[in-house]
Amino acid sequence: MTLTLGAFGPYLAPGLRTEQVGVYGAVAALFLFGLWMRVRLTGTAQWVAAAHLTLIAVAASGVLLPPPNHTLYRPGSILAGLDNVLLPIAVVAVVGMLVGAGADPGRMLRAVCASVVWAMAGNALLAIHSAASDDTRVLAPFRLFGEAESVADRAEQLGRYSGIFNQPAEAGLVYSVAVLAALYLYQQHIGRLTVALLALTVGGVLSVSKVFLLVGVPVAIAYALLAPGRWRRLAAVGAATVAAHLVASRYLDQWEGQSFALRLLPGSSGSSDQVGVYTAGRFGGQSTLQDVVDIMFAISPTFGVGLGGLQMAYDNGWVEVLVMAGLFGVALHTALLAALLVGWAGVRNGRPESGLAGGLVLVVIGASFGLPALTANRCATAVWLLLGLLLLVRRDGSGGPWWQEAGSGRHRTLLPQGVPLRR
Repeated sequence: MTLTLGAFGPYLAPGLRTEQVGVYGAVAALFLFGLWMRVRLTGTAQWVAAAHLTLIAVAASGVLLPPPNHTLYRPGSILAGLDNVLLPIAVVAVVGMLVGAGADPGRMLRAVCASVVWAMAGNALLAIHSAASDDTRVLAPFRLFGEAESVADRAEQLGRYSGIFNQPAEAGLVYSVAVLAALYLYQQHIGRLTVALLALTVGGVLSVSKVFLLVGVPVAIAYALLAPGRWRRLAAVGAATVAAHLVASRYLDQWEGQSFALRLLPGSSGSSDQVGVYTAGRFGGQSTLQDVVDIMFAISPTFGVGLGGLQMAYDNGWVEVLVMAGLFGVALHTALLAALLVGWAGVRNGRPESGLAGGLVLVVIGASFGLPALTANRCATAVWLLLGLLLLVRRDGSGGPWWQEAGSGRHRTLLPQGVPLRR
């Protein structure tokens, strides 16, 4: 839980986040105790690790042998790029060492889910405070150490409030993850689930994040409909929807971001390029990503420019690896996401953990079209903690994820013949 909450902590210095200190500090401490020898990975994790480590090697080669760059865009920070690709490994390593040392992965999963849900509910309250007040001092330590104007600061001028996150897309991704976590964690507690869903929905809507509205919400609805215990979930979803409607009817006209949010309704934006509206110009007739792609094809299309990348906005998981590792990196990133999807499909069953894992993978894939979902600040720690517990780390003696074992997981068990039985 401490590690999860660290992802929501402030910057401790320019370029230094609380989560970095927590994650790398935990890796170092557990490594010194020799727990690295107890890490056990699933078959899915081995494919993911192979793709990710190869991506790091290709990006590192761009640092050692940088290609000529005759554009106006300067190289970015190698240290920041290295952190982006090492943090996922560090997070999964911490999870693997703790589980290998005997920690209960079921309890760990519930603790991570609870931390994400209520931290994001608190973030929604901060977003509401921002909407009602011009005081941004409380948020300054969480956004680039308060020394520069973040994307979130500019977004607030349009009525989009993302709380502690540097940009609305990051907030939308973690709100999406939090909704899935709440649906998993509070299936049998309609009251808690209703309160959590209401807070997370309000926060997600205030951010006007397309990741949340166009990816997270549909995936969450599908999870609520298809996963075991659907009637309790649907009751909570219905109650939260009614409460959200009552809140909206009272305060919607006072929200500056209302007009921006309504642009997402088909035909409301006045633009014939609805794809461009839905993706904030990333795709469509005048793609903002096309310039980045053109520049990379002019510099080094095959292997990219290295870990530091370029000082420009990527806003897409594949474009980020294109800059760092070229088309080779794009293939590796796609292979990593495919490994997660195929890995989940290979182990899915009727247990709640299976639905949570599938929903998480779909959200990550969908969100990657709007931001680097697996490396973005704060988002990466929450995402990889859950991926590690659900799909990548196994207990000694088991062949797959721990929740496949008889007697493990929540709400359901499996008979020896593999027939699901409700508890």
